Amino acid sequence: MLKIKKSLMAISCLLATDAFAQSKNFEYNPVHPLPGSSIQITYDTKGTPLSGQKSVHGIVYAYSNYNWHTTDLNLTPTGEGKFKATLPLDKDFGLAAIKFLGGDSTDNNNDNAYVIMATDAKRAGINAPSAYAGWSFLRADKQGYGVPGYFKKPVNLSDTAFYYWLNNEIMWHSAEAGEVLAVPFARSIQAFQGDAGMPRIKNIVKFLQQKDSEVNLLRARSILAGVLKDKFRTDSLDSVMIKRFPNGELAKVNAYKAYNLERDAEKKRALGEAFLKKFPQNKAYNDFDKEFRINYSNIYQTIIIIASMKKDYTPLNQYLNELDFPAFVNLHYKLIEIWHNRKDIPDAELLPYANKMFTRMEQTKDVVPADYWYLSPMQWKAQYEQFLAKSILPVQVSILRNTGNYQQALAYAERAQKFYHYKRASLNDDHAFLLNRARQYAKLHTLLERSVYENQSSPEMLALLNADYKRSGKPLNQYNAYLTSLKNPELAARSSEEAKKIMRNADMPDWTMTDLNGKEVRFADLKGKTIVMDFWATWCVPCKASFPGMKLAVDHYKADPNVVFYFIDTEERGDKYKQEVAKFIKDNNYPFNILFDNKAKGATVNDEVFARVCKAFTISGIPMKLIIDSKGKLRFLTDGYKGSPTALADEIIEMVELTKKSE
Repeated sequence: MLKIKKSLMAISCLLATDAFAQSKNFEYNPVHPLPGSSIQITYDTKGTPLSGQKSVHGIVYAYSNYNWHTTDLNLTPTGEGKFKATLPLDKDFGLAAIKFLGGDSTDNNNDNAYVIMATDAKRAGINAPSAYAGWSFLRADKQGYGVPGYFKKPVNLSDTAFYYWLNNEIMWHSAEAGEVLAVPFARSIQAFQGDAGMPRIKNIVKFLQQKDSEVNLLRARSILAGVLKDKFRTDSLDSVMIKRFPNGELAKVNAYKAYNLERDAEKKRALGEAFLKKFPQNKAYNDFDKEFRINYSNIYQTIIIIASMKKDYTPLNQYLNELDFPAFVNLHYKLIEIWHNRKDIPDAELLPYANKMFTRMEQTKDVVPADYWYLSPMQWKAQYEQFLAKSILPVQVSILRNTGNYQQALAYAERAQKFYHYKRASLNDDHAFLLNRARQYAKLHTLLERSVYENQSSPEMLALLNADYKRSGKPLNQYNAYLTSLKNPELAARSSEEAKKIMRNADMPDWTMTDLNGKEVRFADLKGKTIVMDFWATWCVPCKASFPGMKLAVDHYKADPNVVFYFIDTEERGDKYKQEVAKFIKDNNYPFNILFDNKAKGATVNDEVFARVCKAFTISGIPMKLIIDSKGKLRFLTDGYKGSPTALADEIIEMVELTKKSE
């Protein structure tokens, strides 16, 4: 009976393999390839989403030795929409799923997958080790084993099918798969058979315990705790493992818990360093680290950050190469970007560490990080450039510019623009400065015009645009018309419609505050004027970043006595903030009317007016901008800053004009 069952399974699997090979768009030879051999692939775009594409690229998701590996497949055109390629199979190859890309389209056989299974070298009619498991895992999104992004819609393989294919793998290749797949196989039995499968699952636990290695005992523990939910046996096994492996995974779990619970920074650093010394990272245990939520990169970056607070960068040199990619990006933000934006540490002091981190980041572009295993090398390089441009390059450009490293800054700015396409004002500003300094006026002209079109410019860029226009020799009296012609009318129309949607008509709380000279300014005395109020603080980075845009808006209405701007300094601590505000405004030459929020009795910050505004309109956070009509009614309230001075100025002007029209 067992022989019949095995024969039926073998025939079924063989038929499945043949079905994969037969497709009008996708063929490979030999049809039953052996691990370690090469196969010839033919792909026909006719009738696929890639029909008509002149260039097609393939991504191969290979399951070998019970692990996924992602590679690129270079295809050569053979005419009439057909392409060919040679795919070498490694010695442990079991299965490959292929996806074809062309332009912005992809083809994965309409979510049915283009799949190749290898044949067992010793047994005809049986697929090679890893093949059955790979076919199961490829479609097992529900179970958490799938390939991210391969299918357009998540494939939720049934519990029956998931068990069936894993059972085939265990039955035909128990020597190779028995230990490695023990945990997912136990889960598949539980999902498929329920209580009826418990004896088999217990036998798997017994089998693992007999193997008597820490890895297999951990696998047994995963089944006891996660599948059988047997706390008594889990605790018993824990006791055994702690005694047998005093510096093993469970001891590591307890040490990590102690590290996580520590709140004192210096003590946490000491615990983290002791943890790393006693339990150095072993990537062979990555799966168990994930199960127990042990994050080595978290420890590395925490130690680095704590040390950097005292300007001790020894841990940065020690652990920088150990960080995984996501942690690296996060560390750069905390260690470099925040301090650069706040200007609390001079860029000249940040530069050597910014350079060190940038150099290390560049070293990762040719090695796909473990967290991104589902990307091919080609895909990773493209993804890497996006990560670099989005998270690192603009900051690096700014630091290099501010420290006089102009040539390098210009090269990085042009690299970043390949991602941003002039849609980031701060990068445009740095780029424009660098091009102007290098006297690359043709490139500068393009940058300035494109930046205005995207509404991502700065006051300095507008000055450069004016100078660029004068160089052209065109009539000066036509400059304003030229500037208007550069703007994207769709952006202006969209901004106007968005402003209309958030317009309101609400009573504004009364207030009285004092200005820089100690003079009282009363809300009641401003009736008849359109008022723009901007709540900010000296410690608020986006508040101060928005001031160039607010200056453009102030300058726009400087000849209109019926539109007034007030910049209300709020939520400050200490007793020297008024002097700090006065110095900041003077140093930056801002023509702003400054008011100081009141400090309520017993309060530690001056937020009396701001608190009442927040309560009245159920909002909080600065920067906060209010537009009030001539009758004292609040018509607009916005918070935050999106990063573009010209876009902010246009937004304020649009809201002021809508306010005036509504009266």
